[in-house]
Amino acid sequence: MELLNMIPMWVIIIVLIAVAVTVIAMTVVYLKNRSLEDIRNDVYQLILKAEHMYEKSGTGKQKMKWVVSQARKLLPTWLQALLSEETLENIIQAWFDGVKDLLDDGKMNHSEK
Repeated sequence: MELLNMIPMWVIIIVLIAVAVTVIAMTVVYLKNRSLEDIRNDVYQLILKAEHMYEKSGTGKQKMKWVVSQARKLLPTWLQALLSEETLENIIQAWFDGVKDLLDDGKMNHSEK
């Protein structure tokens, strides 16, 4: 803690800004190389694969855990460090719910059954 007190506040602020700019730049480059649609399609393929791997009823949580672990491997290491497993699971769940909603009546209207 004493070491932190010895560092001027302006140096800490500059370092934090540099880190933030680097993370943003890396995210932009990653998304430029892979569109969100590409990433979503990869996740949809993983969901389909999980459906075939775990055909038994009541294995939804196991399927989701597998999809999240596989989707996480598709991300660059730096993004894996920034994105928690819980956040990734929430994103994938939202995409999955959207697909179910669309398939139920051909519309995105939150009417999935």
